[in-house]
Amino acid sequence: MFMFKRCMGPGLVAAVLLMFAGACGKSRPTDQKKAETTQPPQSPSASAGAAALSGDTVARIHWLGKKRLAGETNAAHFMSIWNLPESAKLEAQTLDKLAVAPWRLLLGDTNLTVTNTPASLLRPLLDDLVQEESYLELRHPTNQPGALAFAIRLSAERAALWETNLASVIGAVPGIRPAPGPAGAHAWQLQTTNGPSTAPGFLQLTRAGEWTVLGVGQDSNPVFSDVLARVQRDHAPFPARATNFWLEADLDLRGAVAALSLGWKLPKDLPAVALTLIGDGENVRTRGELKFPEPQSWELEPWNIPTNLIHDPLIGFSAIRGIRPWLKSFKPWNDLHLGTPPNQAFFWAQSGGPLHFVAVPSSEASNQVNTITELVIDKINPLSATSKMRVGKFEPMTNSPGLLWRGIPFFSPNLSCADLDGTPFIIGGFFGNKFTTRPMPHELLQQFSASKDLLWYDWEITQPCLEGLTQVAQLARHVIARARMTSTPGLRWLIAISSKLANSGTAVRVLDPTRLSVTRNSTVGLTGAELQIFADWLESPDFPRGLHTFLAPVDSVPPEQMSESADGVSTNAPSATHP
Repeated sequence: MFMFKRCMGPGLVAAVLLMFAGACGKSRPTDQKKAETTQPPQSPSASAGAAALSGDTVARIHWLGKKRLAGETNAAHFMSIWNLPESAKLEAQTLDKLAVAPWRLLLGDTNLTVTNTPASLLRPLLDDLVQEESYLELRHPTNQPGALAFAIRLSAERAALWETNLASVIGAVPGIRPAPGPAGAHAWQLQTTNGPSTAPGFLQLTRAGEWTVLGVGQDSNPVFSDVLARVQRDHAPFPARATNFWLEADLDLRGAVAALSLGWKLPKDLPAVALTLIGDGENVRTRGELKFPEPQSWELEPWNIPTNLIHDPLIGFSAIRGIRPWLKSFKPWNDLHLGTPPNQAFFWAQSGGPLHFVAVPSSEASNQVNTITELVIDKINPLSATSKMRVGKFEPMTNSPGLLWRGIPFFSPNLSCADLDGTPFIIGGFFGNKFTTRPMPHELLQQFSASKDLLWYDWEITQPCLEGLTQVAQLARHVIARARMTSTPGLRWLIAISSKLANSGTAVRVLDPTRLSVTRNSTVGLTGAELQIFADWLESPDFPRGLHTFLAPVDSVPPEQMSESADGVSTNAPSATHP
């Protein structure tokens, strides 16, 4: 029996168990026209394969495991990317950070390293979370404490390591004196005290067949009992599936937070999520569904596409509508007194460099651009002037409402407005929008313009989009006096995988007032922008919290690396292959 503070015990265990979801994350088109016409699947519904959450269940996650993925023929290209040396280095760094995260975040121990006990005991268990098949189920009965069960398929040797190491990890909380379980039982249990009455207070671990099962709850944990019974009856903790999805997840985050007594403040209208991932040999097929607690007011008015502005050759295009209800409740929009919110927005990128543009149809475009210009000139320029790395400044346009950022090499960021066929538009970009006069491909328009239920459409050739966004992100960090990701595993990973990335297509559709479906076909499951943010997150010095861009100290980058990275690759100027 172990005795320790309830607020530490379940928090440490829950933090460890929930880490695995974050730890678990080409054929280039033969011609440009093929890339232009690639589209996401158009299925009207995406039930995600897993059964929808019901009853008291607030989370259910099944991860197939990297070892099993390696034997799946539909994962061949995905695994070739995961097996790159740069991927291995980033994975190792991420797991090292996770090994110390519970003590750093919950106990405030900032000096702990992966070589210290108990982090060194937790580290090999995190390897198993990536490599081995696992299943997590969390329930939260009304007016009762939450209950959790986690099962992982392990060899007898690794199961023994979990039995000893996990007990030692939990027992490492100051003031705990762990007691061994019955001899030869491959099991232990412990009681927690001195915490909120709603927090889980009873932990138990046992071995059943090939599965090690851990329960977190009260003295009676029905989830643990049910999962254990399934393993004993069916030799697996989850119902049989016709398809070997790589990842199945059903999550009501608000319910999960309440079940674990985490105290997070989350939006009241946060949807429950159902998600599956599987491959087809070359691509990752993502299917999902978002279910909102209350009906939403989707305003799916006809598309108002600024075709006069969008020119080929395109490497990416995105269109979204129905955003007005969200902007109406968005506090920064209201605080700036920007008037009537727009309901649509369009984004695109052209080949030849990181040239990204935006156009927003808005009845008050001129006034809104003037308001933003005044804000930037009055508030942002003075802040920029205090930066030691100041590059250029914002200036108002002279002949029309608008804003220019002058003094940045290779770019001319701008914001303006224009009337297109009687519709006012807010227009912005990183560069002048005069690369070519070729119209956007008609095939691209056909893929989404006639759809009545489409909320968001996104298509890109991920390799050039990722390379361009990486360059822009590095420059942005320099301009706002933040440390760039110079020679970090995350940056080297982005560079290494870019040549293996092909097309990505995403569609979000309205099924009914409370449900959205999400479908995506992509090389690794993420777009170029998402990959950039993902690497930024993994490089955070306070991972899993925050981003490297905002948390890494500027003086952490040696002066000699401010213009040259460790391998001699310049990080100041954009490049086709290196940021």
